[in-house]
Amino acid sequence: MSSLHLDMKDIQHAVMNLDNSVVDLETLQALYENRAQSDELEKIEKHGKSSKEKENAKSLDKPEQFLYELSLIPNFSERAFCILFQSTFSESISSLRSKLELLQKLCEMLKSGSGVMRVLGLVLAFGNYMNGGNRTRGQADGFGLDILPKLKDVKSSV
Repeated sequence: MSSLHLDMKDIQHAVMNLDNSVVDLETLQALYENRAQSDELEKIEKHGKSSKEKENAKSLDKPEQFLYELSLIPNFSERAFCILFQSTFSESISSLRSKLELLQKLCEMLKSGSGVMRVLGLVLAFGNYMNGGNRTRGQADGFGLDILPKLKDVKSSV
């Protein structure tokens, strides 16, 4: 916490105004990941209340005090998550867009290419041949694509 060299008011202002110029994204990520969970926060608050009631009670250590002050920022977790999400959103969309374009090109190639049709025709012909050409099993008009991974297990008896 002391390595941040930031005042809690600066952190609060940055989070409340969605400003990552004061608190960089790496620091915000660390704050988000290390924020106090509800059970930890309950213990910190309980200790704070009990130390106010007792005269000689020990006050919170710096890390606990920092987590407590961080929890006082309204909706800190949600705000920090939104800032982090916003910072990676356009990069994620760009990555998804390029993957979708690649998938679309692949689909077009599969639909228009005759090589795939020939391979699938050979698979059908071999399947019909291996099933002996009888009427019930050997003269199939087609097959399910789910059998393609099983082709590697087919063995010849010759």
